[in-house]
Amino acid sequence: MINEELPKLMVDDSEKDGKAEIVMDYVLSWCLRRGDVICSGEKPILYNYCRQMLGIILGIAVNDDTLFRNIRVWKEEQQIDLWVELEVETCGEVTKHAILIENKYFSGLLDSKDEDGKYRNQLVVYKKRFDKHYDLRTDAWQRHYALIVCIPRNDAKFEQYLIAPSFGYKSFSFYELLGNEKDVYIDSESDIFNEFWLRW
Repeated sequence: MINEELPKLMVDDSEKDGKAEIVMDYVLSWCLRRGDVICSGEKPILYNYCRQMLGIILGIAVNDDTLFRNIRVWKEEQQIDLWVELEVETCGEVTKHAILIENKYFSGLLDSKDEDGKYRNQLVVYKKRFDKHYDLRTDAWQRHYALIVCIPRNDAKFEQYLIAPSFGYKSFSFYELLGNEKDVYIDSESDIFNEFWLRW
C-alpha cells in the first residue's frame, strides 16, 4: 500500500514525541516575534497570523490600529517554556505586557519544586516565579498566563488541562491560536509556519 500523504514536520513514525516541546518553544517564540511591527513590511499573511496569535493569547481584539512592539522572548527562563515581554500600542496608547507560556505536547502537567522545597503543580510554581519578578519591578506590566496544548479541545485527553484556569491560566488548544476553523486557513509565505500550524 502506498502512503500518498506528504511527510509532516511534527509527525513521523516514532512512538514517542522525543523533544517535540522544545521544537514548539522555538516555533512559538519565532511566531510571536514575527508579530512585531518591525516585521510588517514583509510576508503580510505570516505577519497577520502572528499578530492574531498574540491577540488571542493577550485576549485583545487585533485591528489595523493594534501594533505589537519590542517583543522579547526567553526560552526555559526559570524553567518556564516561554517568557515573553512586549508593548501593545492601540490608538496611540502604549501598555506593557508579560506572558508566561507553558506548552504541552501530549504530556500531562507535572509537579515542580517550589522555593520552600515542596513539590506543587508546575503551573503554580512557574506563576509564582514569574509574579515575583514583576512584583519587584517599578514599571507596570499586565501579566498573562497561557497553557498551550497540542490536543484539540474536544479530545477527551484535553480534560486533564481544564484545571489550568483555577491557577489563573488561559488554556488553548494549539489550533485555537489561529482563530479560525482549520479548513479556512490560507498558506502563509513561510513553509515552516505552514507545516507547523496548518498541516500538523
